[in-house]
Amino acid sequence: MIKVGIIGGAGYTAGELIRLLLNHPEAEIVFINSSSNAGNKITDVQRRSAWRPPYALTTALELLSIEVPRISSKHRGLATTTIVAVPHANDKRHIVGVKVVVWPFPLDTVIIEGQFTCTSPACTWAMFSTYLELEELIVLADSMMRRDRRLCRTTIDALSLYLDEAEAQVRADKENGTNSYLFRGYNKCRRALLLARAGTDSSMETRTRLVLLKYGLNCPQVNYPIFVGNNTRPIYLDLAYPEFKICIEYEGSHHAGQWLNDARRRQMIEDAGWKYIQVTKLDIGDEAGEEALARRVAERIQEVTGKTVQLTMRQTTQQISDVRKLRRIPLYKRLKFEPLLPIIPTTQE
Repeated sequence: MIKVGIIGGAGYTAGELIRLLLNHPEAEIVFINSSSNAGNKITDVQRRSAWRPPYALTTALELLSIEVPRISSKHRGLATTTIVAVPHANDKRHIVGVKVVVWPFPLDTVIIEGQFTCTSPACTWAMFSTYLELEELIVLADSMMRRDRRLCRTTIDALSLYLDEAEAQVRADKENGTNSYLFRGYNKCRRALLLARAGTDSSMETRTRLVLLKYGLNCPQVNYPIFVGNNTRPIYLDLAYPEFKICIEYEGSHHAGQWLNDARRRQMIEDAGWKYIQVTKLDIGDEAGEEALARRVAERIQEVTGKTVQLTMRQTTQQISDVRKLRRIPLYKRLKFEPLLPIIPTTQE
């Protein structure tokens, strides 16, 4: 058992620490010191300083057990400090080690383990639009909608609904004569939703999917289920073009310890008539490797269809999120090829 003493027990940080340790099985608070509140009950002192804004941004992600996306160097401070959110600038306070951000839009919150309040997944995602590039905003949306139900925190509909609510708030403010505007990343969020997909297993799968789109290939299906052999449970393919029976499997470092199982899995997939493309971190992250990956996929499609597949010049994430490009005729139709397996429609289609 660790015995804990707290100095400066009247402050915000002390209050959060007390709440954290009160029910900790390995910690016991033996004294709390406050020179300005000597002799007062700690419950009364903390009740008077009841400033308890919700945790936000990276702090909220940690509480929600959501993977933190890649943050640009100019915003690296987000990953090293405690962050809370308030609805108005007048609500801000200066507290050492705490960054207070103003969010004058719906400040939706959830309570974690009955004691910590943080912004909801949808609110957190919208707040991040100010700090993230479009691609990482898509990655974050996917991270919030994992296939594993224990890690799934939201849905496409919930993210879209939050944006609708923010828009409705601004519209109502203007009708009441208040000069109000949508947050800076609103349009970025709308674009991100067009490319986000529920049911992914990792951020690298998302980045792989976006690479293929950047070279003009169609968006592959996410975690496409197939039944092989006598198995009664499906195998989920990371990324798949079922119309061509081509799968793309991302293998991270954790696969190094399970290569026998992976080899058996691959053999079953190939025995079922699928062309298998393995992807590692060496294929993602630089343009040469990503273009080579797109060419490998195009070559497999050519092998299946017998028809030439032309890649486009590399496009940006902004360009591939153009609604007109997302609505273009699927590749199998352009090749006049009869799909080998059905394509499962997504929410965005």
